[in-house]
Amino acid sequence: MTKVSISILDCDFGNITSEIKKINENKVDFIHIDIMDGKFVENNTEKLFDLNKISLLTDLKYDIHLMVNDPLDKIDSYTKYNPDTITIHFENNSNLMASINKIKKHKINVGVAINPDTKISEIYDILDEIDIVLVMSVNPGQGGQRFIINTVDKVKALNERKNKNNFLISVDGGVNNTNSKDLLNAGADILVSGSYLVKSNNLNHSIKSLLIH
Repeated sequence: MTKVSISILDCDFGNITSEIKKINENKVDFIHIDIMDGKFVENNTEKLFDLNKISLLTDLKYDIHLMVNDPLDKIDSYTKYNPDTITIHFENNSNLMASINKIKKHKINVGVAINPDTKISEIYDILDEIDIVLVMSVNPGQGGQRFIINTVDKVKALNERKNKNNFLISVDGGVNNTNSKDLLNAGADILVSGSYLVKSNNLNHSIKSLLIH
């Protein structure tokens, strides 16, 4: 069953209570939190998300995406929120296996994200060590970007590896109802969608539209 993770990077943080209330009233599986350090990407969102407050507003699990250089020392800041998943990047991570093992130690699902320019073959040797591959379908750093079409081919190629490795495929960036069908047919298990959902006038309808094969 495909799951939907709503990225709240583009939500109205001045009205976060009503934004989270709207999410709670619709069928979303996870809240996707984009943590950026201003180094891995230009934006810095480390102080944007008040996870203590958001945790009081929802029972939904977090899907935390660390877009940071060498995330090893930052992981502990987010394990306390008991997220479903913490995803780190393959790129700019000299402590990749140590980061993976640190997340595992907390019994949290481990995700590894790859940027559009990264070949999936570069992560084949760690597929047995992780729970999720997050395929970036835009260049990381900001919401509202256009979906990169060859992402579908990456998802297909990863899906063929599932017979050998036990992992889920997630896609993040520009995901909407014009590309979701192709992603689902290619083998995506989790769709991360931001502006398409956050800015929707009918969130329930928009969520359903992502899941139509």
